[in-house]
Amino acid sequence: MDRKPEKRITLLWFIQASIVAGIVSSITTGILSVFNQGFSANVLILFLTIGNILAAVHTVYRYRSWKYEIKKDHIYLEHGVLVKIKTMVPFVRIQHVDTQKSILDRLLGVSSVVVYTAGSRGSDVSIPGVIPREGEDLQDDLKNRAVESEDRDGV
Repeated sequence: MDRKPEKRITLLWFIQASIVAGIVSSITTGILSVFNQGFSANVLILFLTIGNILAAVHTVYRYRSWKYEIKKDHIYLEHGVLVKIKTMVPFVRIQHVDTQKSILDRLLGVSSVVVYTAGSRGSDVSIPGVIPREGEDLQDDLKNRAVESEDRDGV
């Protein structure tokens, strides 16, 4: 059964995308104003508006693309707007599982479950937008499955 992050995570993602849009808009406006002395603040407002519209569209598609599933012997994650990422993490490769809550996560009432795996740097995965109680249950479930799978051969 596919699971999705809690819908509240979209607010955090939109804030992040809006900050990026604001920075890109400001830099672009600054560069253009150097070449055109009569450059107006209306152009900055236009860039910010377009940037926030793109941020909102990206956030919607990002949420729609995100799903994860706990299967018999692995966790399956799928996400990505422009680049689709499909990840399978065998339980036997799990070293430990954490839950994380940033300040904004706490304000929104969500957390992330981070699964650390054996292997190279950057091989850990994160499941965002999980309700804290469900995150703790997911953390315990994954830990138990990892312990049960220790008797099996690694992938």
